Amino acid sequence: MALSESNYALEFLLSEAPGGLSRDEGTLLSGQSLIAGAVVGQITKAIAAAPIPTIVGTGTGLMSALTFGPDVQTGSYVITLTATSATAAFSVTAPDGTVLPTGNVATAYTSTHLSFLIANGGTMTTGDVFTVVVTAGGTPVLVGTGTGVVSAFSLGPDAKNGAYRVQLLATSATAEFEVIAPDGSKLKRGQVATAYASSHVNFTLANGGTMTSGDYFNIIVAKGSGKFVAVTPTTYDGRHIAAGVIVNTCDATSADQDTVVIARNAEVSSARLGWGTLTTGQQATATAQLAARGILVR
Repeated sequence: MALSESNYALEFLLSEAPGGLSRDEGTLLSGQSLIAGAVVGQITKAIAAAPIPTIVGTGTGLMSALTFGPDVQTGSYVITLTATSATAAFSVTAPDGTVLPTGNVATAYTSTHLSFLIANGGTMTTGDVFTVVVTAGGTPVLVGTGTGVVSAFSLGPDAKNGAYRVQLLATSATAEFEVIAPDGSKLKRGQVATAYASSHVNFTLANGGTMTSGDYFNIIVAKGSGKFVAVTPTTYDGRHIAAGVIVNTCDATSADQDTVVIARNAEVSSARLGWGTLTTGQQATATAQLAARGILVR
């Protein structure tokens, strides 16, 4: 009877930098089981959505012009008034607890996470709160007078973190719309009720009632979970780029598992790497991606 052995831990490793400089601790995403030496990607992007919130408190201020920058995270951003005034200061706390720069009512607020304007309504009061909830996989809410719905989202290889603004250019059930990338560049235009495809984002904007010129949606590309997963060249949330090589065989079939990855400055044996179902061409691309991180396949 023939027996076969799986890779042992670090059997693939030829050399690495001293003092653990080559290694990163992380989490292997649930739903997979990988052998030592498997080439992994890292989830760095997540499609998300966030409606404009209403104030919680005694004031009647309104938030508008909400958009998002490259550091946007999923979770709740809490904006809290710290004074009672028509131009009151407010604090901003990110979902991970990071305290962002403060702002003032009636002055446009800008950060690498989110930007907005809070207009005074009545007397803004100390302790009044706006909570901007960025939901992974959420449905973007239309800003305007129409009732159209965006669906069938996916990311392309050129997707950038931040907000893609999808804005109607006419009042029509089949109106043309423009798509503005987070860096301000304009992508090709699309049309309501026709699937939109690009190297950045893909979606369908379905007509609901009368779509109105100027209506817009924000499709948010937020920071991903950072979890590791088998490199997958056709899923563009970060896992399409080889980020390292897993040190130990790890079974995350039922739940996330802690793991260690060789992430930089190392030499590895090509014969001991786990490529899963990658084609020869895809392996060559991943090998170049590893080399860009200082991981040389010998």
